Amino acid sequence: MEAIIAQINDKKTCEAGVKALQATMDGTKPKLIEALAAIPALMEAVAGKDKAGATLAEKVVREIFGTVDEWSASVTLKTLTSSLEGKAKPAMKELACELITEFAAKHPKAFAREIEWMIQSVVLLMNDIKASVKAKAKECLLKMCYTCGNKDLIGSDEGATVYAESFIPTIIKANESLKNVEECVEKLAGCVFVQNVEAPHLAVITPVLWRGLNTKSEQCQRRCCVIVDNMCKLVDDPREGQPLFPEILPLVKRRAEETSDPDCREMAEKCLATITKLQSVGPKPELDLKEIAGKVCALPAMSEEVATYLQKVTYAMNKANCYDLSSWTTTLAPFVTDAKAVESIMNELANAGKPKEVEFVDDSTDPDLYKGSFSLAYGTLTLLRDTKLHLKKNKFYALLGPNNCGKTTLMRAISKEKVEGFPKRDELVTIFVEHEVEERMLEEPSKEWPTGKFNIDLNGMEFCVDTVNNVYKKSPPITLADAEKELGIIGFKNKAKGVNLRAAADMCNPITTYSGGWKVKMQLACAKLIDADILMLDEPTGHLDVKNIQWMKDWLNAFPGSIIASSSNSTFLDEMITHVIDFQDRKLVQFKGEKGSVLTEFVTAFPEKKSYFELSNKNVKFVFPPPGPLEGVKSKGRAILKMNNVNFKYPTHDKWTVQDITLSVCMASRIAVIGANGAGKSTAIKLLIGELKNEHGTIWKHSGMRLAYVAQHAFHHLEKHLDKTPVQYILWRFAGNDDRESLENQTNEVNDDEEALRLVKWCVDSKSGVVRKCVPGEKGDIPVVPDTILNRRKNKQKKYEYETKWMYKPIEGACWVERDTLRAMGYEKMVCREDEKQAAAAGLMSKPLTAPSVEKELKNFGLDAEAASYSPIQSLSGGQKVKVVLAAAMWMNPHILILDEPTNYLDRDGLGALSLGLVDFGGGVVIISHNMEFAEKVCTQKWIMEAGRLREEGELVVDDDDFADTNAQPDEIVDASGNKIAVNKVKTMSDKDRKKAIKEIEKKLKDHKKKNTLSDAEMWELQDKLAELKTEMGA
Repeated sequence: MEAIIAQINDKKTCEAGVKALQATMDGTKPKLIEALAAIPALMEAVAGKDKAGATLAEKVVREIFGTVDEWSASVTLKTLTSSLEGKAKPAMKELACELITEFAAKHPKAFAREIEWMIQSVVLLMNDIKASVKAKAKECLLKMCYTCGNKDLIGSDEGATVYAESFIPTIIKANESLKNVEECVEKLAGCVFVQNVEAPHLAVITPVLWRGLNTKSEQCQRRCCVIVDNMCKLVDDPREGQPLFPEILPLVKRRAEETSDPDCREMAEKCLATITKLQSVGPKPELDLKEIAGKVCALPAMSEEVATYLQKVTYAMNKANCYDLSSWTTTLAPFVTDAKAVESIMNELANAGKPKEVEFVDDSTDPDLYKGSFSLAYGTLTLLRDTKLHLKKNKFYALLGPNNCGKTTLMRAISKEKVEGFPKRDELVTIFVEHEVEERMLEEPSKEWPTGKFNIDLNGMEFCVDTVNNVYKKSPPITLADAEKELGIIGFKNKAKGVNLRAAADMCNPITTYSGGWKVKMQLACAKLIDADILMLDEPTGHLDVKNIQWMKDWLNAFPGSIIASSSNSTFLDEMITHVIDFQDRKLVQFKGEKGSVLTEFVTAFPEKKSYFELSNKNVKFVFPPPGPLEGVKSKGRAILKMNNVNFKYPTHDKWTVQDITLSVCMASRIAVIGANGAGKSTAIKLLIGELKNEHGTIWKHSGMRLAYVAQHAFHHLEKHLDKTPVQYILWRFAGNDDRESLENQTNEVNDDEEALRLVKWCVDSKSGVVRKCVPGEKGDIPVVPDTILNRRKNKQKKYEYETKWMYKPIEGACWVERDTLRAMGYEKMVCREDEKQAAAAGLMSKPLTAPSVEKELKNFGLDAEAASYSPIQSLSGGQKVKVVLAAAMWMNPHILILDEPTNYLDRDGLGALSLGLVDFGGGVVIISHNMEFAEKVCTQKWIMEAGRLREEGELVVDDDDFADTNAQPDEIVDASGNKIAVNKVKTMSDKDRKKAIKEIEKKLKDHKKKNTLSDAEMWELQDKLAELKTEMGA
């Protein structure tokens, strides 16, 4: 063959050499394989000046390419390498592109595996100086991209119209010109990749990613990293990631080390970790074919060229996971003809280097509910890929895994019949019980229901009937009587019929009045009514006290079907479960043991899984901002929030929900509010923050205090903003130096006392300008009514006064009115609103409301830049949403933080970070939680709610050693533009001024005892001020 190649390379003997090659090709495979070595010389001849030789050479090349086997691609196509180089002659380039295009059309599967080494050369030819070469190269690249087989890129149709619906034209445009790269990268970043990603799919977009990572735009670089990271997570076999390693991996590493933009750098670091993990697996080992084949049969004598060919071709088939016996028979013929020998060789190579997957075997005699495999995606993220799952009847499965791995998503997808391959409800009835009741419209807007009627507008019985009959299509349908009976069994009250009269929730009341625990119980009743085969629960003990946890255990033990539960309560799981289902590297790994110790056995077998149940901030850390200064407060032990003899009941209740509640909170408070479900814990807190209006008693708070509240159903803060990113949500919420969520919580209704005060007419004295009561019969006294408060300041007497605009008068007529006067006029709520506004502005003084600043705050609560700035809230997991709510609540540097069941959606890492962050927090903390491990780690005091009444236990621990430093005002602050702003500090009083102030306060308190001249709130404020002044005098 060497002599023939030499002839072809000689211009004088080229034609004779080609004819000699033709003569050796007798139609047998060995001779055809040997002829492959002459293709580079034939390609040179095609571009030669000898026309006859060139024509004959092209004919022979086409004949060879038309005859070779499908899987010879790894050998045959590589003979064209020199013809695809820039220095090759135009005729060679054009013919090479034609041959590649034709081969791709004829053998797409085998061709796809060769894209990774060819595509860059073809892309370069698209920018060739010769127009005909550019045209052939573009046609070749188009076919190459279409052959990759990824429907997320090419579309689902195989007809000609596929290109108009897919990303392929965009990829072609980006490879044609550098100016189109950013547009292509942006579109690819928006592509939802759900199909399993293999090497050809990565190879097709590698040139675009290479160009994108080399652009000057850091935004484009970040998007490239997002694309690579998302696609790598869809790679089922890590060995399929090979196309990324030679060129993309070094560029990502460079971006992670050198990029100045923190968002881009953080994303590059994340992407680098993902690619490095793929690379660590390594390629499939290339075994010696002669050695493998020699074990099962005797190979005939063959030339070195043939042996090398067979070695490369079989390795390519093995890499491509092509284990079709007919393809192997065709490839190995005529060298191995025995079918069993061919199959043995194929299996031996297939098993080489294959990771051993331990298959879970459940040999229980109970019937199978499901045994199969499926995949699960959430937005652009694949959570599970071709995972196996085996479920038996009458078993209890613990669903474990780190936060954001997809536990809740899996259960919700199964219940909504969105898991492909999982049985539908008509075959296997599944229900998912969670703390949030998903809203569903029942009736279109009408006069009776202006915004439409929803399922949450129903009472307990109606909700059960609607869910069972309309969602689960129960046949025959149930009646209200059936729902009433089941709810009664589960413990709901029916006052009209005298059932369970001591229960906190009435089945005849709207479900919006139910606590989280009662909503869970209501959905459990639905599970019984639909005869569920599989009951799925998300944190089933999350909203329950000790008594109700025991009730839950008893109920679940009596449940006739199988149960899957996600929970961080290790004691509950260890007692209840029979099996474990654990998320590991996008697979579900199952484990079984003896009931009563399954979890203990699981953690013993896998010690690293202990982190699921430990409170630690080793992996995640929450950094709470310092609360900042509070005027007049020199000790953390001084009360800044009080309630005195407060009563409240809901309109549908006859008895007080809370009664005679008296409490106080300071910046040193670490309070756990505990009690049975329905005892009034959440109600008391809602009264404290102003979300509910007390009917009796008084509530007072320091005028400069900032309070943050995270509700029991934390997501209610986010429900109206699902399309916004977390950064956009916080920017919206605090625009204008105000908390819009706080505005929604305000109780603006006028109570009887305020209404009586407002009946008295007030006017602005024409001589002094002071606001006073109107004198009957005085013609010059024109009554005024406050419209809004514009500002606040302190007068010479150190009292607050407010710039008040009067109703129906121009703003120029506004005047300053003392706090006590506005209260006497019946406008205390307006005064408090201005105090809150001023407090909010003071809290925002230290941080500008800009996207980088908000992103930094979110990072302090464990949310990375990708989730904070580029992911809509609706795409975040439950744990991530809680982090957003926490970061938003802490944005104004509050002095008091109130958390209602904060642990429901956080994993152990999140719980550990939250608990240790709260211990270090400089403000007061009030927690409602049934997670006693969490509460005891944080709190030193307890408020115990029993039947609406409160008693206190524990001691207040005050440590003021660092209070002077943390409470000190800065000399200056820096805004978002870098401008320095001087801070006007409040001057401290002299001892002489203090003595004078003490005498005045004591006189006012003495007068109050005789004549009852002060309200409770005013009295408390004076008592606190007196204690503070005496402390300062003592110091």
